[in-house]
Amino acid sequence: MYKFLIILHVITSSVFLVVAIAVTSRSIVGWSKNLKYTKTDRYVAYLFMVLLYLTLVHGIIMYFFIDPSSKSAMDIHHAIKQVSLRFWVVEHFYFMTFALILSQIGGIFIRKTTIDKNRFAYASFYYGVATLITIVSVTFYFIYR
Repeated sequence: MYKFLIILHVITSSVFLVVAIAVTSRSIVGWSKNLKYTKTDRYVAYLFMVLLYLTLVHGIIMYFFIDPSSKSAMDIHHAIKQVSLRFWVVEHFYFMTFALILSQIGGIFIRKTTIDKNRFAYASFYYGVATLITIVSVTFYFIYR
């Protein structure tokens, strides 16, 4: 069951990364070429946020309720001493939470402005930084393995 949930989490995260790279690329192109912010852009940005929330909730459920090793990770002193536990307890969780908060702030700015160029600029910055944070966190996972 646990391995299935991890595979599901990896698949969801991978789909999020593809959508995140697409949103960021489209935002940079839209910003630089003064494109119109369309309904499709709005839906893809919404999909970006939904997938980010879904992976966060899925990760929290797995960590606190399903993971057999999480009992030892609850002791922060024990987790800090082990690099792989520290990654899951501290680094990955905070990276992803920060990416989610940053994306949510960007989404608020995008909804509040009416100028298309500014919408793309906000999306480029906020979603781009959140995508970069996600890529860095995934890279740390492969380093700490």
